[in-house]
Amino acid sequence: MNRKLAIVILFMLVSFSVRADDDGYFVAYETLEMTMNKFQYLAGEVGRKYEPNKQVRLTVAEVNLSERHLSSSWEAYAVDGDNVEGYLRGYELNHDWFFHGGWYYSANIGYFHDHYEHRITKEEIDNKTLTVGSGIGYTTDDLFGVNGLYLNFSNPIRYYFNGIDETKLGNTTIREHRIVNHMWLFVGYKFQ
Repeated sequence: MNRKLAIVILFMLVSFSVRADDDGYFVAYETLEMTMNKFQYLAGEVGRKYEPNKQVRLTVAEVNLSERHLSSSWEAYAVDGDNVEGYLRGYELNHDWFFHGGWYYSANIGYFHDHYEHRITKEEIDNKTLTVGSGIGYTTDDLFGVNGLYLNFSNPIRYYFNGIDETKLGNTTIREHRIVNHMWLFVGYKFQ
């Protein structure tokens, strides 16, 4: 079975198994990672809020990672050196619990595929792994006074079961990937 289909089916089963007194579904586009990588491919989330303080979300990322982004010390900081580009594919199921206003903490499970390639030597790393983790986030509704428009800042931290050891590709170092975090900024719409 195709991994994408299996993940979507898992999300649907979890989503439809929650109690019926929900606040509705939502869908959003991820803007922070996409901006840093010139909007190459797609990243976003779909979810369902239920009860006053719980929600489930499926985040999906298919992103071409630029050399500048990967080596930037304030963005990805995944490589030390030049001439390495990459690709990130990730699917993560999140369960969030709101604890104060729009603030929430979450637990997540996922699948991530990281690919790094040296542009000159053509050496590459291709890593696929299951993940588990937690995170914190903040969401706000009716952004700019528009009913249904929302913003979600999410900072998941995950453990790679099949991590990447520090590796050299040419003269560039790929940093270790065991505990990995992202900062996502989703802008979307809640259907109520």
